[in-house]
Amino acid sequence: GCFLVLRRQLLLLIFLCAICSLISGCLQQERLIIESPGQTDRSIPLGQSRIFSLRYTHSVEKTPVVETFRVREDGILLLVSTAYKSYGVGLPSLPSEGKLTIRDGWFVLENLQREYRDIRLRVGPEAAVLLEQEQQSYPLHEWYPAGSLVIIRQLLSKKRI
Repeated sequence: GCFLVLRRQLLLLIFLCAICSLISGCLQQERLIIESPGQTDRSIPLGQSRIFSLRYTHSVEKTPVVETFRVREDGILLLVSTAYKSYGVGLPSLPSEGKLTIRDGWFVLENLQREYRDIRLRVGPEAAVLLEQEQQSYPLHEWYPAGSLVIIRQLLSKKRI
């Protein structure tokens, strides 16, 4: 009597846990991993667009820069455009680097195809690096101590959908 009821409930619980695990695995989003030596790793959802931007203040010009990346299926981070408010030292401008236009007061260099396995940068209050992805902003300069090396890459996982 009582033993059979408990056994059925336990089997039902195990079955429900297996179903939940399967569903969460199927719905698991691809993620960007943000690492810094000696710090806790963080991850953010990659999103349907597979596009993210790094927004920061240029160290020489002291003006905003936005670099936009598309994450390929193989995990390569592809720099597709750079936008900046001032034209100066260290900012790309050669015709061989892409198509340069001026739009709403920004210099926009598009059609870039620079490939990276990961992005390595140093954070600090001067640059105020933000990672932006699908209407969300992640303040890397607040997450890690000034001068920290930060590495951004895609968490590669087998697609299950």
